[in-house]
Amino acid sequence: MELWHKLRAQLNDFFYLNYPIHNYDLMYWKHMAEAFSQDIDCFQLAMLLVIFAINAIFVFIILSVYLRPALEEGGEMSLLDIKDRYARFILLRLIARLDRIQSKMSAKKNTLTFQHYARAHTNMAKAVAVFRKDARKLILPNESEIMMPIEDIYGVSDDEERHLRRAGYYKLIIDTTDEAVKGLFNAK
Repeated sequence: MELWHKLRAQLNDFFYLNYPIHNYDLMYWKHMAEAFSQDIDCFQLAMLLVIFAINAIFVFIILSVYLRPALEEGGEMSLLDIKDRYARFILLRLIARLDRIQSKMSAKKNTLTFQHYARAHTNMAKAVAVFRKDARKLILPNESEIMMPIEDIYGVSDDEERHLRRAGYYKLIIDTTDEAVKGLFNAK
């Protein structure tokens, strides 16, 4: 604040010595600046309150977005909601695993060997096999799975789901209809 006062005093002196402004003397402008500097405390307080209100709104929005899935889990979900959540999870998990494999390959693109390609192919095949195993539960549940509680059949790991959310995969718009899952399950 002291720097502000020094700067203002230098500007006042400069204008006082060199420029007459709008037929008012510089003492008028000095008094105007002093009045404004006294009012600036109210202005600063108002700006701080506006900034605080904006931050409060953003925090509320962020908390409502991130806590909504936890609140939905606490309430009763319909069978369709549970299946949709499970389908979205297994599709995003497949995308994340394939993306991770591709990223590793891209990072080593100058030093890739046949072993790197073979390992990447094996890892991709494993990711697809896990997806197909989980997708089969959605498409063709067997008799023992039908008798189990729905949460056991279509359970989603909260840690993995949280990791996928943090990594941004839940922002992807994907089709989780039965036809889309069947198409990926039976892909050749």
